[in-house]
Amino acid sequence: MLINNWYVAAYSSEVVKDKPLGVKILGCDFVLFRNENNEAVCLSDVCCHRGASLSRGKIVDDGCAVACPFHGWQFESGGRCIKIPSMGDVKVPKRARVDSYPTFERYDWVWVFLGDLPEDKRPPVPDLLPEYYQTDEWRSTHLLTEVPVNWSKMEENSLDTAHLTFVHSVFGSREDATATIVPIEKRPYGGYVYRERTAPKASQKSGVLGQLLSQERTKTTVSLEYSVVGICHRIHPQFRPGMAQIAFSSTTPVDNYTSRLFSIQARNYAIEPEHDQERLDGRKNAIAEDRAVVSHVRPKVGPTPLTDEFLVEADGMEVAFRKSVFQLIDKGWEIDTKKVAEDYDRKVYVIPSPERRKDPKNWVHETIPTTRPRADDDDFTLS
Repeated sequence: MLINNWYVAAYSSEVVKDKPLGVKILGCDFVLFRNENNEAVCLSDVCCHRGASLSRGKIVDDGCAVACPFHGWQFESGGRCIKIPSMGDVKVPKRARVDSYPTFERYDWVWVFLGDLPEDKRPPVPDLLPEYYQTDEWRSTHLLTEVPVNWSKMEENSLDTAHLTFVHSVFGSREDATATIVPIEKRPYGGYVYRERTAPKASQKSGVLGQLLSQERTKTTVSLEYSVVGICHRIHPQFRPGMAQIAFSSTTPVDNYTSRLFSIQARNYAIEPEHDQERLDGRKNAIAEDRAVVSHVRPKVGPTPLTDEFLVEADGMEVAFRKSVFQLIDKGWEIDTKKVAEDYDRKVYVIPSPERRKDPKNWVHETIPTTRPRADDDDFTLS
């Protein structure tokens, strides 16, 4: 798992001014709420006083602070403690603070930057689904799924077009499983590919798709793009001229063995709301088919070294993604989960925040250990 990246923490509608929300990402606990300006706030959830969970507390002063449920200590949106009831009206010591993380809202999700890079070195939140806001032409549906699969294994599966014929009942041609080998176009934070494949039989489709695609097709095209920022991807199949859908997904690592998939499907056909449930059911079925296979792959935790598997040309996007991840690991951003697990019952580790980078002294909790030392080129540039 990687620090210094954007992750989807929750739906925007879940983050409110009157009740804190607890989430787990990268094996660490966080509390979300809205401040007095209605901005999403994300703090480390473990109180620096006696270790209580801030998300079990309450919001006070119209979103100005979250109050710990144990002793009422109040923390404002920057993570600074502004009131210690048991001490009365005194100046609160500087060390009484928790880490606060940048947030951004897009696609009705709250994204959180879990790391200490300054703003000018952070990558932008991915903007791979402009169709989401073109509501007169595209209809979008949300889906949230949690799967017992490592984040890198799950994302590689989504970038793998060769598995469609063998895993999914309604995708791919049963007669022609040959993958089209084309060059992968590099993007600043990932890669892009455009492929043509033999279309599935009309009988493989049902419901509104079956009706609209009742005539046999020879070929279908799909563009696929991934970004290591946010661990996300965009899959854009064109069923026929003027008829397409887009699946956009961001994978949030809950821990090394569990992933939370925030996904949106946009379609420019049958855009009436009554078709939403059918589209949702189709996506749930596809994820279940993926889960049945990927939850049993080994090794369970990735990324797997390229030389540890017999990879072929059809695995090009998976290889590109894996190389991107290894570049971030080389920067010293991979969490040492073995060390964290060993110390879990006796020590609190937190993701370092931008404020901690600017002012590294006078913090209670220790920053989470990484598998390698931090590199000198401590920014998100990929080669």
